[in-house]
Amino acid sequence: MPGNCREALDVGCGDGTLARLLASRSGRVTGIDLSAEMIESARDQSKEVENVRFLEADFLEAGGRELPPGHYDLVTMVAVAHHLGTESALARSAELLAPGGRLAVIGLAGPGSVVDLLHLAAAVPSVKLLSRRRGGSSAPAKMPVADPDTTFGEARETARRVLPGSRFRRRLLWRYTLLWEKPRDGRH
Repeated sequence: MPGNCREALDVGCGDGTLARLLASRSGRVTGIDLSAEMIESARDQSKEVENVRFLEADFLEAGGRELPPGHYDLVTMVAVAHHLGTESALARSAELLAPGGRLAVIGLAGPGSVVDLLHLAAAVPSVKLLSRRRGGSSAPAKMPVADPDTTFGEARETARRVLPGSRFRRRLLWRYTLLWEKPRDGRH
């Protein structure tokens, strides 16, 4: 998180778990999700948290009043970009970030090469261990799921093109992390 984070946006907030965590380190947090059921769950679980609000809306379509451009010090997405179209999700996030703001993405990607398949095969023991530790549950009930829209290579290339200077790293469990800081001059 950037120091002195005034406004954070959690895209695809689901049941609000990350938004609530961000609220302890940010002046105000907005969680947005298209799923009415997820927003209802987030609101129910967040009644005690004063500096978080939840918005049922389409992240790509929400207007300036709901999501003002150049406003957020931090935008987060966890397993969401592929639901929106990775390129569109990254470009929209860049529009909403304030100069010097940060984007943090944990994304999902599919295999596109033999190397990708080997990485995924090597992750199987970790997947099984983590699943067992979580009691076999991986997502809140009724959370929408979608297959990845890009391979690792395509996601990396999209990030380089849309967010120059971004840092992309492959992780276990078909995931990657993408970190980017919007230049202080506001361009990207």
